Amino acid sequence: MRTRQKRKGKNRNRGLLAAVLILAAACVWQGCQIRQKEKEEFPALAWITALEQRDTGEIKAALNARDEAERQQEEAERAEQEAVSGAQAGEEQPEKGTDKDSLRRRFEQAVLVGDSVAEGFIDYEILDPSRIVAQKGLRADSAGPDIEKALDLSPSCLFLSIGLNDLEYCAGDSGRFVKEYEKRLQEIRDRAPELPLYVNAIMPVLPAAVEKKPVLAHVGDFNAALKELCAKWGITFIDSGDILAGHEEWYQKDSTHLTSEPYTLWLQRMEEAAGI
Repeated sequence: MRTRQKRKGKNRNRGLLAAVLILAAACVWQGCQIRQKEKEEFPALAWITALEQRDTGEIKAALNARDEAERQQEEAERAEQEAVSGAQAGEEQPEKGTDKDSLRRRFEQAVLVGDSVAEGFIDYEILDPSRIVAQKGLRADSAGPDIEKALDLSPSCLFLSIGLNDLEYCAGDSGRFVKEYEKRLQEIRDRAPELPLYVNAIMPVLPAAVEKKPVLAHVGDFNAALKELCAKWGITFIDSGDILAGHEEWYQKDSTHLTSEPYTLWLQRMEEAAGI
């Protein structure tokens, strides 16, 4: 009787053990299935899990490498965008020194004193009339009041364009011309010793003008004397006469005064000399 009961107890224990083993196997299988599903649905999790099995230093290096790759990609995209924007901006901006409006803006603090040739900057609307002190017949000996008026405007720099009328007034005597011109320079320096000052050469005339007034043939002599005077005073001399070479069509009928075409080019020469 006792032997039969012992056998029944053993059989019951074996059944329980088998059930436990089956249940454990089922749990293991289910865990594997869950892990497999996580790997399939969450690849980033799988990547992290794989990293967990590696050395800490290797993990840090891998993360840094990934961050660096992303940073370089962002910088490349940003640089490309800036290049495109810069190219577009460059297309929209007018070239410095060729646009009449931009030239006018850059000269808005400068003042020009001159004769009827200088009046062309007003007549052709190249410069703001308020920045030009010019009148027909102006000479070096009579320019004192006009220069005073120009200085009253508190210019950032002053340009002089005087001499055409002096050719006839001084009867071709360049020495007499520069003597009167030097007086004007002294007056400017006495009142504004630090004011940047620029002297324009007399623009050349056509042979037809010389035929009518032979004294105009001394333009070269007057300019040479004026250039020497500027060197003595340490003043910039601007000779823009070469822009008229080969362009007789840029002269008016009197072969002395100019049409509108050369004025922007002349102004660019003054801009370069003054660094405006």
